[in-house]
Formats: sequence, structure tokens, C-alpha cells
Amino acid sequence: MTTKISSKTYQDVLQNFAAITLHQLNAQASLMNRIESKYLIHEQELWNLLKELQQDFHILEIWGQKMFSYDNIYMDTKELDFYHAHNNGDASRIKMRTRYYLESGLSYFEFKQKKWSVLRKFRYDIPVEMHGVLDTTAYEFMNDVYKSLYTEDFGKLVFPSLNTSYQRCTLVHKSTAEKITIDFNISAKQVRRWNESFDFKNLVIVEFKAETEDSPTKSIFDAYGMVASKPCSKYCLGNYFLGNVQQWERFEPTIDTIKTIMYSDLQVTKKPTKQLKKFEKTAEMLSST
Repeated sequence: MTTKISSKTYQDVLQNFAAITLHQLNAQASLMNRIESKYLIHEQELWNLLKELQQDFHILEIWGQKMFSYDNIYMDTKELDFYHAHNNGDASRIKMRTRYYLESGLSYFEFKQKKWSVLRKFRYDIPVEMHGVLDTTAYEFMNDVYKSLYTEDFGKLVFPSLNTSYQRCTLVHKSTAEKITIDFNISAKQVRRWNESFDFKNLVIVEFKAETEDSPTKSIFDAYGMVASKPCSKYCLGNYFLGNVQQWERFEPTIDTIKTIMYSDLQVTKKPTKQLKKFEKTAEMLSST
């Protein structure tokens, strides 16, 4: 059984960071268009890194909380076209999901495009009960965004594909538009064919986000011997570790790193469901309205 990191353990380390509000974060470093670099580390490597960063970074704090729980439900086609676009290394690819912020009770439908190294994110707020649900508004939104990016209609059926959850803390540089997110207690769960879950034991994903590739913060990562990972989408990794795909060549270096970090046998518990057919029927009905 995986032992999750206790909230108190992290709070003890994070309390040394000066706090920043969500309003201040959005004003200083919303970074809707950004350059991203991801780093995979063992949880035991995180403490010294946090101590190094606390002088130059604030930490996001909302209602006294510095750690936040995220729940994502990703959308994809029946054939997992979005996954395969990433595995194939397509220069321009998209991702769709609903995201639920548990502590705040906020939920969003999000459309993300990554073209070369630049990421663009579009979203609108939804009621919490619509988390993981597609309706006509979602289809209209995804089609409008897709058409604005590619000058043609979306023309695909998509429906819920995978659920990921984790806890996150967010650091914001005190003087530049730089942001670091730190994800831990990461798990993935299938929502189509199997009620199946997988915990990424010991894994911490550190993601650096900035407007340009030049940043003094990267020198800190270099000093700690942190090397930016190869492709590291939680959605794609979840599909691999849950056995949903037969091709994962692009992710092999990342998968090997994660297996080394976890130090343990990979185990999942399967329980069959009939969710996929239900999702297909709903998607076809919505797309025709």
C-alpha cells in the first residue's frame, strides 16, 4: 500500500514562505501563455530545494491553506487521439479536461493547446456538479476555441477518459513573472472500462513556468542537478500505468525515471464497468444538437 505524504509534513516546510493571495498571483504571473519545464524528483529531494527557493519566492495562500487538492477528468476520443498526438510528438496538440479545486469548490472546463513550446489555455467556470460532464455548452466552447486556432470545426466526439488527482503548492517569484508548481500524492484512475487506480509512490513533479526560457531560477535547478524531464503529461502517464495504450515510445525515458523513483512493484486493482458505452451515447447525442 502506498503511504501518502501527510499534509502536516508539508505545512511545516511551507510555513517559512511569505504568502501571496490568488489576486496577487493572477496580477503578477497568470502566465496563460508560457514556457514550461518539468522535473521529476523523489519526495526526499524536495526539502532542500524548498529551502533554497524560500528567499526569492512567495507561496500561494487561500483561506489559510498553502496546499490544495486538484481533481481532473480528461476528455479524449474513443481512440485516444489526444494521447497519440502527444506520443507522436505532434508540433501542435490539444488537451481538454474539467478541473475541480476541492478546497475552494471551484470547477472549470479547460481547453489547452501546446504548439511547439508555447502553451495556451482557455477555460470557463462550471458548477461543481458538471465536473467530468460534457454538455452542449462544452461542445460549443471547444468548437469555438478549436476553430479560432485551426480555422476549421472540431468535428470529433470526445468524452471522459481518465481521472487524475494530486495535491499542489504554488510558488511565485517575488520580482519576475515566474511560477513553480509542486505536485505530490499523485494518482490516476480510469473512468471508462475499469474502476482502476494507480498511485505514483514517492513521485514529486516540479513544474517551472515562465514567459521566456531565460530565467535565474533555472540556475538553482541546475545547481541541484535537476534535469528537465522528457514528455511528462499526467494524462499520458496515467494511460500507460493503467494499461490503456499499446504505444508509449515518446514517454519511455520518463516512465523509466518514474519507475526508479517509485522503487516498488506496480499494482492496480481492476473492477469492470460499462462506462465507455454510456459516454459514447451521450457524446453522440450532444454533438448532434
